[in-house]
Amino acid sequence: MNCKEFEKLIPSFIHDNMKEELLPDFVDHVRHCKECEEELAIQYLTTEGLNRLEKGASFSLDKELTYKISKADRLVRLRNRIDIICRNVEIFSILILCLTLLFLFI
Repeated sequence: MNCKEFEKLIPSFIHDNMKEELLPDFVDHVRHCKECEEELAIQYLTTEGLNRLEKGASFSLDKELTYKISKADRLVRLRNRIDIICRNVEIFSILILCLTLLFLFI
């Protein structure tokens, strides 16, 4: 993902409506690109700060953004682990099926 693509996705990340398949690349990019991390922080602080000020609520947006990014990162890692488990189960099932067929025809 390049910076221009990242910047287009910032609003959907802030509003929690990003497509699941884009989240891994988004999180990876923000972890490795200081400029995009700063842009995300600016947009998040502006968007959420204005909303909170209108409501009169207190807030700590820096911590909330850090938590939001960490939460997305954990979700991506969890999905990756689930994918690995599913692939291993699939491979094991195919192996059992092949062994069963082998014994049936021997």
